[in-house]
Amino acid sequence: MGAIRAVTAWMARAGWPAVRRMGGAVALVLMVPAATGADPEDAGGLTVDLRIERGLHEALDAEGLTARARLRDGRLAVTVGAERLHLPEPVGTLAGVRLDCPSLVPTTAGWRCREARLSADGGDLVLQEHPLRLDWHTGHNRLRVAGDWPGWFGASGEFVLRVAGADDWRAELALSGVDLVALAESPRLAPWLPEEPPVTLQSGRADLAMQGAAEGDHRAELRLRDVGFSDAVGLRAGEGIGGRLEARETEGDWILDATLEEGAVFVDPWFVDPDETGALNLRVDGLRPADGGFAAGVEVAELSGSLGEILAFSGQEIRSGPPEAIAPSGSFHLEARDPGAAHAVLLDPALAGTLGRDLTVSGDSVLARLELERGEPRSATLRWKALSAEDGTGRFGVTDSDGALSWQAGAPGVPGHLGWERAHLFRLPLGEFDARVRAQPDGIDLLEATRIPILDGALRVDDFGLRLTPDGPDVRFTGGVQAISLEPLTEVLGWPRFSGRLAGMIPEVRLDRGDLAVDGRLLVQVFDGDVVLRDVRIRDLFGRTPELGLSARMDRLDLALATRAFDVGRVEGRLSGHLEDLHMIDWRPVRMDLAVHTPADAPGRRRISQRAVQNITELGGPVQAAASSVFLRFFENFSYRRLGFRCVLRDGVCEFGGVADRPDGGFTLVQGGGLPRIEVIGYNRRVDWDELLRGLSRVTAGEPPEVR
Repeated sequence: MGAIRAVTAWMARAGWPAVRRMGGAVALVLMVPAATGADPEDAGGLTVDLRIERGLHEALDAEGLTARARLRDGRLAVTVGAERLHLPEPVGTLAGVRLDCPSLVPTTAGWRCREARLSADGGDLVLQEHPLRLDWHTGHNRLRVAGDWPGWFGASGEFVLRVAGADDWRAELALSGVDLVALAESPRLAPWLPEEPPVTLQSGRADLAMQGAAEGDHRAELRLRDVGFSDAVGLRAGEGIGGRLEARETEGDWILDATLEEGAVFVDPWFVDPDETGALNLRVDGLRPADGGFAAGVEVAELSGSLGEILAFSGQEIRSGPPEAIAPSGSFHLEARDPGAAHAVLLDPALAGTLGRDLTVSGDSVLARLELERGEPRSATLRWKALSAEDGTGRFGVTDSDGALSWQAGAPGVPGHLGWERAHLFRLPLGEFDARVRAQPDGIDLLEATRIPILDGALRVDDFGLRLTPDGPDVRFTGGVQAISLEPLTEVLGWPRFSGRLAGMIPEVRLDRGDLAVDGRLLVQVFDGDVVLRDVRIRDLFGRTPELGLSARMDRLDLALATRAFDVGRVEGRLSGHLEDLHMIDWRPVRMDLAVHTPADAPGRRRISQRAVQNITELGGPVQAAASSVFLRFFENFSYRRLGFRCVLRDGVCEFGGVADRPDGGFTLVQGGGLPRIEVIGYNRRVDWDELLRGLSRVTAGEPPEVR
């Protein structure tokens, strides 16, 4: 009876009253020393067996529970088992659970077992007599379990678990060498991962330290080494990734602190290599699940981060939907501390195939703010200082630009400004410029007329507006050209140098989907005459092979000024004509119908120099000057009644004509008048265009023609 009382007292100390709160049939058997035939294992001791068909508790559901306690030679051994044990995820269901304690030692606070062994079959995870250390504080009904990590996922380490109930527990885990590929493939993580992950892990190891408790205050630190991943088509990939992730939770709010320290990451179209850019840092404060849990989205009080010394970013009051429909809301800020490097990392890849490709950028700083509402922009501001950009193909560039713009989705923004110290467009130099502008919901407008200096003149801008459409930018422009000297302009553009001034009105100009069109007529005053351009259009203006189309009418151009400019010999008089259906590809004519002639009613002298006659004969191939060589040698100038020519360019061949056709099949280019009389006659109506250009190059270079 004394032995039975001792076991009963031990059961009371061990907390056995909790057994009575479990459901199911309970069988209790006490075995005491017996006479001959007793079980040798139990000889000389006391054995207690307990079986419960099913037990339900706050955090578990057990089937086929068994327990055995043996008291022998003052030493108490305990074995507890269950046929099946159902625990919360990610543990799940365990079969064949068995915990052996060969020596349960009483302490001042409860019981201790230093040599426990645990066996269980979780399907993919199995334990075979894994050693544990147990401490049971009976006064607080708290169990402490500690041991080494069983080697799952290739890791080593240790863990400590303190449990007093479903609402009172604390756990600590420290692992090294976790195989991330094996972990990602474990069915234990399936409930927390999307059914179709965006990428597949290909390599990687990690060290993990975790602390958690029922009341919260969860902490985790993850250090990554040699991580590699990729998606099916290679649009998202990474290799050699190393970094750190810390997570802390207090009262339901999480703080995340992450650093990408090494390796390379590609997420189409962006590529980040910390060895070149510096480490990528991200901190998230106040992260919590949206209503409905993390599957429904997240809320973030504040985030901040940086990419080396290149840029810094932050956000406040951020709300995001589920992974399949993120649609974030919140306020976001970006500071580009090195605009050139920031452009190379962020913008240059995204601008491939647009007007902004092949840019080299430098500058002081760029500040941006963006307000989003369910993924839709609501307002934005942009400020930049001392920003310079140069197009790699020489199409445009700007130096030391400052500006500030404010945009709103539903109303015009506050007035802003933009300007530069200097710029260029297709080598055309643009001087210092500053303009007041206002951002509109779908574009930007000029608030007041302004001027852009060009050499010694200017481009006057009376009206400018840009609208963004689904098909691309739509630009309107009206203004005029204010007296630009042609001599420096032609030098800059690489044309033959000639004097005069360029001035005129520019009617409305529109840029739509990269194609420029001039509505109405453009008047250019040059060589003391007028050139009226119409049907001006440029396709793919900033592309690699722009196409220009236009027609023009020339009225009373001063030939003395024109021939002096091109240095082809002096011609006095006036010239009128037309240019129809000019088509240029990459600024090279491929089609046109050009005809110029002396107007019949033009006043003034009509004279042509000997050198001009010689150059005309040189250009025309089989062209002859109908005057004796004596005249050409002894007379410097000749009178003419009229001159002119026509060129119809098709398929690289110019079909020539003059001011009159001749019965012998020729055509007259210069019709003489007065004495000495000179006539220039052509017979070759088809001239190769490239050969004609080479002849022009020789003439304008000053090479003397051969006269026969």
